Amino acid sequence: MKFLDVFADGSHYRQQVYDLYEEAFPVEEKKPILLMEQLTKAGKMEILAVEEAGEFAGLAINMLSDGTALLDYFAIAGDRRCKGSGGRAVRALQERFQDEKYIFEIEMQDEKAPNAEERKRRKAFYLRNGLKETGVFANVYETDFELLTPDGKLTFEEYVEMLLYILGEEGVKLLNPHKISD
Repeated sequence: MKFLDVFADGSHYRQQVYDLYEEAFPVEEKKPILLMEQLTKAGKMEILAVEEAGEFAGLAINMLSDGTALLDYFAIAGDRRCKGSGGRAVRALQERFQDEKYIFEIEMQDEKAPNAEERKRRKAFYLRNGLKETGVFANVYETDFELLTPDGKLTFEEYVEMLLYILGEEGVKLLNPHKISD
């Protein structure tokens, strides 16, 4: 499992990463590509192609701050889903960030949500692959998230501090993060 920067050693996968990004995420959850490219140039984000056995396997987009990273977007290519690639990638990402706090946002469990079963499977997938519940829940861009980390340790304040560093006050104002109870 390799992670290749789409602006360097993974440039040959850039279009596949962008196409998968457009396909895999709802419009209301996507950041503009131009913004992500600007954050990448500023060293506050990385857009990575996931490569396995010499072939494109997915994408991992991380927001980066001093000692903290957040998996902003993660998707496995359609032909590789349900074949173990996702689990291998998540474990490899945790290893890549083993010396940093690494945050994963997942949609909060909600039995009434139209995608309730998908949410349940997604959480089970992440827990099965080494992540732990932090007990921190946040509403960001009008979506309720549960925050997971490899060690299960995180405060809401650490999360917001990381967002402020990366996106600045204006960006955080747009996201409007606020703590919610489970």
